[in-house]
Parts: sequence; C-alpha cells; structure tokens
Amino acid sequence: MSWISSLAPWQWALFASVPVGIVLLCFLKLRREPVEVPSTYLWSRTIEDLHVNSLLQRLRRSLLLFLQLLAVALAGIALFRPGIRGEASSQGRSVYLLDTSASMQSTDAPNGKTRFESAKEMILGRIEGMSDTETAMLVTFSDRPDTVQSFTSDRRRLREALQRVEVTNNPTDILGALKAADGLANPRRSSEVGNINDVQVADAMPADLLIFSDGSFQPVTEFSLGNLVPQYIAIGGKSHKNVAITAFSAERNIEQPSQVQAFATVVNLGSEPIETVATLAMDTEFLDAATVSLDPGEQTGLSFVIDNDEGVALRLSLDIKDDLAVDNVAYAGLSPLRNVRVLVVTPGNTPLELGLATEKAAKICEAEFVLPSYLGSDAWVNRADAGTDDLVIFDRCQPKEMPLTNTFFIGSLPPADDDETTDDWNWGSEPSTVSLIDIDRTHPMMRFLELFSLLIFEGRSVVGPAGATELVAADAGAMLVIAPRDGFQDMVLGFEIISTDADGLTQTNTNWYAERSWPVFVLNVLRYLAGAAEATGSPSLRPGETVRVRLESAIADPKLRRVGDTTTRDLTPGPNGVIEIVGVDVPGNYRIEDGDRLADSFAINLFDRGESDLKVAPSVELGYEAVEAATGGIEQRREYWRWALMGVLGLLAAEWWVFSRRVG
Repeated sequence: MSWISSLAPWQWALFASVPVGIVLLCFLKLRREPVEVPSTYLWSRTIEDLHVNSLLQRLRRSLLLFLQLLAVALAGIALFRPGIRGEASSQGRSVYLLDTSASMQSTDAPNGKTRFESAKEMILGRIEGMSDTETAMLVTFSDRPDTVQSFTSDRRRLREALQRVEVTNNPTDILGALKAADGLANPRRSSEVGNINDVQVADAMPADLLIFSDGSFQPVTEFSLGNLVPQYIAIGGKSHKNVAITAFSAERNIEQPSQVQAFATVVNLGSEPIETVATLAMDTEFLDAATVSLDPGEQTGLSFVIDNDEGVALRLSLDIKDDLAVDNVAYAGLSPLRNVRVLVVTPGNTPLELGLATEKAAKICEAEFVLPSYLGSDAWVNRADAGTDDLVIFDRCQPKEMPLTNTFFIGSLPPADDDETTDDWNWGSEPSTVSLIDIDRTHPMMRFLELFSLLIFEGRSVVGPAGATELVAADAGAMLVIAPRDGFQDMVLGFEIISTDADGLTQTNTNWYAERSWPVFVLNVLRYLAGAAEATGSPSLRPGETVRVRLESAIADPKLRRVGDTTTRDLTPGPNGVIEIVGVDVPGNYRIEDGDRLADSFAINLFDRGESDLKVAPSVELGYEAVEAATGGIEQRREYWRWALMGVLGLLAAEWWVFSRRVG
C-alpha cells in the first residue's frame, strides 16, 4: 500500500481541527430559555434536557458522535490517496514523448480506438500514478517537436497539457524531441573538449525517457542517450488494413493545353487483398472512376484524361474503409489557361510577328506592336508604372527604366540600375560568330527545344546579375540568360533575330525563324515568362511544410483559401513578392486569390509511405542502441480513495437515519 498526500501541511492542520470541534460540541450544553407550553408536558425527556446547571457536561456514549468521527477519519484517509502500484524502476523524472504523426490516426488499437487515443490513456495512467516527489514533462513530436509541459510535479497541469494535445497529419521526425529531453538529462560544458578551462555548467539529472509511438520514424544515429533511460512503448495492433495513394499529379498536354492528364499511384500496405474504386472528381463534380484490385504489398498506376481550360482542382478518393483514412484522398491542381497581354517594342521583326500569330499562340496572347519611339511617350511611362502588360519584349532597344512586369530583351540589354548595390547586365564578349554548345533542358523555357542546328552570324555573350541562370551556352559564353528582379523576371538573348546592315537594310541574323523550334520557343515564352499557362500542375507539399510562393507586384491583397472552404487567411508578401505560408497541415487544394483573380495554387498531401505503412516497429534505434518494444502494459496505480469517499457518504447517511429516529 502506498500513500499520496493531497493537502499541504497547513491544510492538514486545518483539517485536524474538525474532529476536535465535533468533540467539543458534544461537551458543550445548550443554554435554552425554558418556556412552558401545553405540548411540552408530553415530552418529559426533552424537558429534562433543558435543565442546565453548568457550561460543560460529561461526555456520554453517543452513536452520532462515533459516526461523525469515523466519517472524518475516512475523509482524511481519502485525502492521503491510498493505492497500490507495481514497483517499477524510476529516476524520479520522466519525459513522455508522444507521437502525434499521421500514422497515429490508425484505428487498429484495442477497443477500436486510435493509436493516439490509446497512447494518451497510457500516459494519463502514468500521470495518475505519480508520487509527490516525482516530476514529468510532456513533449509531442511529428515533423517538429513541441514541449507541451515542462517538468512539474503538478498532476493537474500535466493532465490539462495532455488533454490539449491533438494528432496531426504530419510525418514523423523524433530527433528534435530527443534533443529537448537531452537538454535536461545530459550536462553541457562551457567550451570545447580538451580545453583545460573547460567546466561542466550543469549537473547530470538522469531521467526516464518513455516513447509512446508506433516506431514509424527513421533510426536516430547522430544522438547520444547519455543519462536518459529509454523505454519504447509500442502502440498499435498486430494486423492492419490500409490502402494508400502515394502519388497524384496533374499536368496539361503541351500540344493540347486544354487537355489535362492526371496520374496516381495506389499501394496496398495492409495484410490482406483489397478491391476498391478510385473516384476522380473536380470540386463536387464526378469526372471518372477506375477499379483497383491489389494483393498485399502490390501497387498500381492510374491515369485519367479530361478536357478543361479553367483552373482545375482535382480530388482522387478511394472508396474503402481501412485503418488510416488520411491517405485515402489525394489532391492536385492546375492554373487556368488565360490570355496574356504582350507589348512588343521593335523597329520591325517579321519572325516574331509570325511566332505570336500562330494558332496556339493567338489563343492565349494579345500582342501589340509599337516602335521604339513609343518609349519616350507619357503613355509608355504610365503603362510601365501600372504594370498592365504581362510581358514586354524589347527587340534591339531598351527603356530608360524597367517596367513593373516581366521582360524579354532580344539583342539588347536592360538599362543600368541607379542603385550601386545591385549588379547590372553586361555584354561578356565582342560581336562574333556564335556556335551553341549546351542548353539547360530542365528549365521550362527550354522544354522540347533542339537548337544545335541553328546558324547565328553574330552575337555576344551575356553576363547577368547575381542569381541569373544560364539557359543556352555558346563558345563565346552564355547566350540566353534569365534573372529575377524584385518579384519579376528578365530574360536576355545575346543575338538578334533580324538585324540591320551598314546601309540600313534589314537582314536575318539567324535561321532560327525557319526551324520548328522557333514557334515552340515563342510558346514557352508566353507560357512561362508571360504566365499564359503552366504545363505542370500546382506543387504538392506535405502537411506542415513551409509553402514559399512568389507573387507579382500587381497582387494587392492576397488571401489563402482551401478549396471547399469559405474562410480565408490574409497573406503579406515580402519585399520581393515572396510569401512564406506556415501552419498548413490539412490536406486539400489551396488557392491564393486576389479578389476574383487566381494568383497561385498548391496542394497538400500526405504522400509518405512510412506513415501509411502501419506495421508497428518491434524496436527503435536511438544513438546506435536498439530499444526493444515493451511487451507488457503500462503499470497503472490502483487507487482506493474513491471507496473511502463512498464510505464517508454511507456514514453520513447512517448518521442522518439515526438522528431522524431519535428526533422523531
């Protein structure tokens, strides 16, 4: 039998005065003024009690007094919280590491509970069994740690902290939580090891490290347990059923941008064969479906084709009830095809006019051609400051100041910046014959391009500012370079398409306009640099990851909204139009909107095979030490103070019955 006091010493002193007061009340005689009334002659014994000769009287045997004192004694015992618990080794300090990752949502725990609920019950049992001399802290971990409650011996605070904890959709990383526990148990030093002046700045304070998890995290090798005594409490059942969507994406057909192609991967990570239906929908509209039949461990690929020119927010769901629901749904999005406004400033460029007039380019582009003299007008100044164009192409000319939009310079350079702290564009070589030697095939501007058959009669290498990317390399240096500028992008081509000879006559400087790659390049310029359409879908991130988005300066009031929800979240762009969005951990399609305009979009998906694989790890590796899973249940304290309180209530009821019979 063990005892846990629930009162402070001064509270016990106050409680001890209660039985003393009860006994004194029995010694005291009540002084009443006798009044004769007819009915008192019928109550001779009562009349005798009214005769008072002294203040105190001898203590008489009283059943009521015995019951009252016994009730107080039982209440005192209850305040000592008597109980029985197994004798387990303890350091007096415990660190509870609670896994809140997505896999803890699995419903394969006993009694149909989730693993997270089962782990919380185990920790609560530990908290209830603490003695007054024990302390504990609660740390949760998913992709990042959270110290919910620091070390305390107050069980109420620990219970409240445990109640606040919620499971997440995030993946698992235990290293941060281990470092939080390591700060207590292992002392730190003031300088490097080997220094004679090195001193230990804290005493070692060993602690029990209790990890409540299913073990779905990577082995932690770069960590030393030191004075931490680990115990891994495995949470989860022996058998499980789970089918997961581990990949889902959408993209437009580069040849037919109105055609959307969607691809998905479905894996059976359970222990039994499954057959289900995968349903593709856009918002609430059904689009397509496919049957999926998989044996344990097998996976399959799914593909869908739909026609849509607008913004696409796709949802793929599996019609099955398994142990983990969060990986049964996946999301993908695409921006809508939209017309872009392009201003072309040129003395004359027929190949460029033809490239912008092709059937595909004309569907997504409204091009306006003006002469270089237009750059000296007030209309240009107002237009450049307003940023009304999606792209401005400067062919063999340059403005005095850069417009507030993306630009493409052909055979010319952007003007120098007045700010001396920034780099300017420069020519890297003298005009000469150019031979191309390499292109960056990974960049969207270079998709589906073959340029090595081009003839370029004269060109100069381009040197861009800091952060510039070389897209096409030649023997003379970089020939096509793109660089960021305060939320915009500028691209420079180091050779002219159409040039002018010494007599002022127009002549071609390259055969590019006669190649099949020329209209493809113009389409890439419209789609990537002008933003007409993204061939690839919206980026997909995991729950909890930081979302970084670069917006145009024309976006005045961006708001974040999850597709299907009406609530919005205000966003504040940084100085370069970059927004960092944190705390997005609910799977779904998200849109960044400016009024009715779609500025950008992204999707949040689990897509973590480690979280979807619900096998419980038999052991975990911490600092090159294998910690086996606990085979027994968690030792809980069995308390009897509630029975003592029930006894108090029974004694009070008996006292009332005896008193009622005497008075009655």
